[in-house]
Amino acid sequence: MGDKVGTVQKVPKINSCIQPVGAIHELPLHILHMQRPFGQPLQHNTNEEVIQRLRKNNNKSVKYVLTVVALLVLWGMYCFESFADVSYADLFLAGRGYKPVEDAWSIKPLITYPADGSNIPDNQLYREWCVKTFKNGEQIYEAYKEIAFEINYRAEPTKTDYWQTPVETRQGRQGDCEDSVFLFFSKLSGLDIDGDIIWGWVVDKENSTAFAHVWYQLSDKRGRPYIVEGFSKEWNGIIPVEMLTEGERRVPTLMLRHNQVNRVVNEMIPSFAESFEEDQFSWAVYMNNSTVIKEIFQKLQVMFARYRGQLHQSMY
Repeated sequence: MGDKVGTVQKVPKINSCIQPVGAIHELPLHILHMQRPFGQPLQHNTNEEVIQRLRKNNNKSVKYVLTVVALLVLWGMYCFESFADVSYADLFLAGRGYKPVEDAWSIKPLITYPADGSNIPDNQLYREWCVKTFKNGEQIYEAYKEIAFEINYRAEPTKTDYWQTPVETRQGRQGDCEDSVFLFFSKLSGLDIDGDIIWGWVVDKENSTAFAHVWYQLSDKRGRPYIVEGFSKEWNGIIPVEMLTEGERRVPTLMLRHNQVNRVVNEMIPSFAESFEEDQFSWAVYMNNSTVIKEIFQKLQVMFARYRGQLHQSMY
């Protein structure tokens, strides 16, 4: 479930005068006979002439319909290519987002930071804000810094949904929404964090479009919820939820509590198999579509199994 923008798109209306190719066969012959230039006498056509005329009309209809279909396909390809490498940060956070403190620089640097992270700018004011606002704020600051500055957004090819492990995302320095969320979670998984991993949809109210998305929701020391978004290359991606309601609406499908993710993956997911029931997970998750949830759990199991293997190999 990646964040491919345009999952719900406005499709241009096709002129209602376009009819199915076979529609002309339904016209009575007396109507066909009367289709003549104005002022010319009515001609009595033979059956062969009528059949030839029908064939010509059918050929024209087929060509017209094929042309329209080709244009729609090209339009769809253009839309997909246009949005292929556009992240949530590109759409909603560029020059906006939430900045609780002043930037360490006045203009966003137009550079790509090195893979080793050596020149990634630090922001002491933002660090202090994280420490003051969140429990384990120092670690949250470092985790956010990594997903905001150290990886680049890269959408997956169409019809693929490969969930990278944190190791793979860190090595490749690129990924999509769930990859950044798993990377963020991996740096905090052993800590007592008041947060959730959420799968769902983001609806852009202004453009009436929606896209599948995965995000991390974090609560501060007072219980105020924040959305954490990566890829922005700015200190603006930890955003109070109430600030997002004006321009967008988030519709959750699955919500996993931070401190229950490992238990769900290690103990609960392997046990449900074909006997999956929603009430098995009522203590750990919020869900509204069991079919989608089962698919998510299966992908989680595969990804975390691969991740554990990678961590095991790194120890030797």
